[in-house]
Amino acid sequence: MTSDAVDGSVRHLPDYIRGNGSSVLNNSSRTARIYQKDNYFGRHVCVRREGGTISDLRSYQLNDTTHSLRNNDTPCGA
Repeated sequence: MTSDAVDGSVRHLPDYIRGNGSSVLNNSSRTARIYQKDNYFGRHVCVRREGGTISDLRSYQLNDTTHSLRNNDTPCGA
């Protein structure tokens, strides 16, 4: 079961994408942080808002290990 927060965050990504992410495109107006483990734990990377992309998660050691996603208004690097 997926737990979606009001802000679009997901503590446990759906099985069809969980552990299968190799790139990210963020079309939302909020920053997105992609986490290695459920419940926003482990290694993570921030993707800037409104068109931010990461074309290859291997350089962040997150290829095929994506398990949760958190959206918020905190800029990447802050």
